[in-house]
Amino acid sequence: MMDRDPLSPETEALWRKLWELWQDNDEDDVILDSSRIEEIEDEIPELEGKVRTALAYLQRARYIQYRTGVGEEGLEPIVYDVYEPR
Repeated sequence: MMDRDPLSPETEALWRKLWELWQDNDEDDVILDSSRIEEIEDEIPELEGKVRTALAYLQRARYIQYRTGVGEEGLEPIVYDVYEPR
């Protein structure tokens, strides 16, 4: 098991939400377009305006993997791997 940095409550909530979205999508890429980011911000108000920063933190801390890709609304984060919450 790899050691990872502890998460703040809102970042952990985002990680668990991404896990849920990724599982619902049969572990296929999840595009975080503006409507999905808005939905996440509604569920986790502490992350309003900070979802992209939280994604970068989760990737650096080895909780998720994502890349930026071109979606319908321009450049959007695409989550392609989420490590299972314990």
